[in-house]
Amino acid sequence: MKTIGILTLSPSNLSEFIQNNLEKVFSDHITIHSYYLSDLKRHDIITDDVVVVTAQSHAIEAQHYISDNSRIILLRRTLPNREIYKITAIPKGTNVLVVNDLPETTTEAITFLYQLGITHLNLIAWDPKQEYYGINIAITLGEANAVPPYIKKIIDVGHRYIDISTFLSLLNFFNLDTPETSKHLIKYSDTIVTLDTGIKNRYKELFMKNMQLDKVVNLSHDAILLTDKDHIILLHNKKFSQLFDITENIIGKSIFDVIPNECLQRSDLGTMDELIQFKDRSLLASSSKIEYFGEPAGIYYNFQEVTYIRNLEKSLSKKLRESGLVTRYTFENIQTKSPKMKDCINFAKLLSPKNHTVLITGESGTGKELIAHSIHAASPRSMYPFIAINCASFPENLLESELFGYEAGSFTGAIKEGKPGLFEQANNGTIFLDEVGDMPLSVQVRLLRVLQERQIMRVGSPKVVDVDLRVIAATNKDLQTEIRKGLFRQDLFYRLNVLPIMIPPLRERPEDIIPLLHFFMSKHHNQKITLTQEAEWRLLKYNWFGNVRELINTAAYLSCMAVQTVDVNNLPVYILSSLTNFDSEFSYIFAHCDKEKAYLVLSVLENCPSGAGRKWIEAKCTECAMNITESEIRRFLSIFSEMDLVDSQVGRRGSCLTAKGQQFVTWLKGKSLLA
Repeated sequence: MKTIGILTLSPSNLSEFIQNNLEKVFSDHITIHSYYLSDLKRHDIITDDVVVVTAQSHAIEAQHYISDNSRIILLRRTLPNREIYKITAIPKGTNVLVVNDLPETTTEAITFLYQLGITHLNLIAWDPKQEYYGINIAITLGEANAVPPYIKKIIDVGHRYIDISTFLSLLNFFNLDTPETSKHLIKYSDTIVTLDTGIKNRYKELFMKNMQLDKVVNLSHDAILLTDKDHIILLHNKKFSQLFDITENIIGKSIFDVIPNECLQRSDLGTMDELIQFKDRSLLASSSKIEYFGEPAGIYYNFQEVTYIRNLEKSLSKKLRESGLVTRYTFENIQTKSPKMKDCINFAKLLSPKNHTVLITGESGTGKELIAHSIHAASPRSMYPFIAINCASFPENLLESELFGYEAGSFTGAIKEGKPGLFEQANNGTIFLDEVGDMPLSVQVRLLRVLQERQIMRVGSPKVVDVDLRVIAATNKDLQTEIRKGLFRQDLFYRLNVLPIMIPPLRERPEDIIPLLHFFMSKHHNQKITLTQEAEWRLLKYNWFGNVRELINTAAYLSCMAVQTVDVNNLPVYILSSLTNFDSEFSYIFAHCDKEKAYLVLSVLENCPSGAGRKWIEAKCTECAMNITESEIRRFLSIFSEMDLVDSQVGRRGSCLTAKGQQFVTWLKGKSLLA
């Protein structure tokens, strides 16, 4: 416990008065002892940390009784506000007698009054050998009994209070400048006349600034710690105490005694965003060296709880979703069983962490936007905005202002305050330029600058704005052809085509057609369907020029048919009426069968939609003057069945043409091969 010794000349209430002053500021932080010069023996030694004396002469006399390790402080004292008012009320130029116990202390009292600004009076030092019958007023500092009895008015200001400057010296010596002691000192100083008014005002100002700084530091969600150059803790906030389970006072301790973690070794000072473990907590730690005039002065530490950072990310994601500036899809949302599409997705995943421009090409409806969303969601920019714009949906002048923004009054109808463009809004994130092949040439020139310099200029503004973003472009056009036509800039193409992705059309990935149809029926229409063999074959053979978007439309059509088993007749008319090329089937069948006999068998089956047995087919062929044996018919039907043209069953039904077989016969008629 820190101690203060009060040394006075002899036992009196002065010692008690000084102790009371000290306790008003230090409260229970200091132990106080009282000593008297008149009681000290030859070998007595005072060992308190600080010894305060009321006069310089006392300090000189007490040197032999005070330990060499103790510090002697001469008390600077002052008056309370209520007493000084009595003195200032005395008319100017009045002769006033100043009385104290000894001639030297009387001289000190007069000097003290002058220091307080009592310069309007004629202060006369009391001498017990003199008479002062012409003086009516006396000022004394607790020595009223020494005032001559003929003095009419005695102003006894009592014992002098400890001045604020002495308290500041003590606080600094004991390193006790805490919010609690500061509040006590401010309250105490308001009751006294400070010898140095500037010190009092400055201390109040510093106290308020410290309180404000303390509030700011403790409102932070980060744990903050400050040490000196020797790693001794000078300051920390409440969050630091919470994170590291600290319940005691750690000011003055080494940080390595407080955080026993290998991540905070001296060699690691100056690190940024290093993940450390403290008990069951994961923390992100940073440290920075502080220098004054080029010399090391301390180290600043910052700790963030990973859980809090994740909550911030969730909050930011929520705000971005609410504003519509967030991706709606990820790679996990892409449904595929096609090896080609899987290769495309894996390639897109490989490009996602990069910062280069991506050009996605493919037919309309293949899922270019889905891939663009997924790339952003898997990139380091995923926490920042994702902004998509269809370049074909805006007129030329409007597209330019949408992309680059405009200044106030740039054109008729412009918002008075101006407006930031989509490039500015996408800063730190990704902008998706869909249908970039339809962008006007004038806008292409400005886009080229964005890709080259990462700078934009608002319409009507000479000011250049730096942007940090990733560009993903998509088109269903052949840009090389557009370049030859003069509709697309070649230099822009090479700026966009840094990381090219080509999405295969749906007809090149037939493995996806039926699974996707079931997926869309379940997701969008909450229906489960069963496809007949003929219906499934027809869907697989359809060209799907509208790709996945057309397949989604087919699912919507089937949902309106309200059937659980979908037959070929339930499919949209445009699918049924489309002709399929059967060149491969044609070549295979007529390489293994007699051409005329195969024609005839197919013709017979076409005219018998309910089915026919081999005997019946043989009889019909005989009627047509074509001699075909039953074994030949069996072989023909087996080949037709392998090609899914005929459905052969055991029993009275026999064989009948499938939907594919019917289409094949229609196709043959179109080639004028079957009458």
